[in-house]
Formats: sequence, structure tokens, C-alpha cells
Amino acid sequence: MPGPGEVEFTDEQYEEYFGTSSEPLAPKSRRIPWWARFVGLFVAGAMALGGVLALVDNVRTNPDIRDPAAIEAAAWEEVNASPLGWLVEDILIFPIPEGRVGAFVTNNPPDGVITIDLRPWTADGLDELMDHEIGHLLDFALWEPRDPNRKGGLGTEAWAECAAVDAGTRRVDPRDPGGEYHCFDDELATYRATLSTVSEVCKRWADRECRSLAE
Repeated sequence: MPGPGEVEFTDEQYEEYFGTSSEPLAPKSRRIPWWARFVGLFVAGAMALGGVLALVDNVRTNPDIRDPAAIEAAAWEEVNASPLGWLVEDILIFPIPEGRVGAFVTNNPPDGVITIDLRPWTADGLDELMDHEIGHLLDFALWEPRDPNRKGGLGTEAWAECAAVDAGTRRVDPRDPGGEYHCFDDELATYRATLSTVSEVCKRWADRECRSLAE
């Protein structure tokens, strides 16, 4: 009989939990402490769950949009879903030599064209990128480059990052990530407060259309 704190296994149970061995089987009473059995099962379960979570995260973060036509189509999908998507005049896909630059727009003069780097993208990453660039276009539509009241005092990239947060494709930064690409709670509040004073946005390129910000 097993003693206090010990568990007796059948041959089948022992092989299920601990595998088989080329060595002669131990006596039928395998005196494995109950806590060892519990820990073993817990670790095995955690490893299995971890594998599932890793697979889900890999699916979410694995770049799967690679073809230029697919990148452009996915980019237009997010642009068309945005209430500010009408500011985008065109989308171009080209290799951008500067590795840290995923896309850019120009303000000299603004033309509403978003150029995206030809690299593999995730769907989430591309959506965030589009909302960031649309944030730049909103800036270009609302203010002249040297306007002292431009963007409520926010930095150019902070404004665009907060535009992506406001669009729901980016999260607020809980701590400083370093560099100029960030959107903190106070910056998001400034972004929203600045836009609350704007009633109409006028595109200064192409057909120079004006729309209510509420549209």
C-alpha cells in the first residue's frame, strides 16, 4: 500500500504519464508524491496551452501581405473605411531605401499621395500605417506648414500616431518607447481637443474638396 502523500499507479497510468523505458519496470507501487504528479500535469498542460498561444500570436504577427497589388488593395480597404479616407488621392507601392520608413507623404506641396514601402506587411500593421499617414494628410489639410497653432503643439509624428490611436488601429503608449513615434494619454487628449475646435476640413490638393469633420 502507498504511504502518506504517495500515489500508486497502474502500469497503464505510469506509461501514460511518464512514458516507457528499456529498463525493467519498477515495482507496481510507484511511490510518486502527489505533488509531483500535479506539477507534471500542470507543466504539460501549460506547455500545450503555450503552444496554442504562440501559434495564435504568430498568425497575428506574421507578415502575410507581400505582393504589391495585395498591399495596395489592403491599404485602400483601410483608407475607404476611414472617415478621413477622402483625403487620400493615390497610393503608390515602391521600395523605400530608408529601412525605418514604412511609408511617407509629402508637404512641399501636399499632393495626398501615400507611398508605401514594398515589404511584407501584416494586416494590422498596414491598417495602422494608413491611419498614421492619413493623420499627416489631416495636418496638411488643416494648417500651413509654418502655422504656429499647427497640431495643437504636438510633434508631427506624435500627431500622426495619435491619429492612428483615435482610429482604433494603435494603442496609447504606457511608457516612452524612445524617439518621436509615440502617443501618450496627454498627447491623445491634445489631439482630440484640437480637433474639437475644427468644424470643416478642406483638402488643399487635387479637387480641393471641403467636408465637415463629423462626416
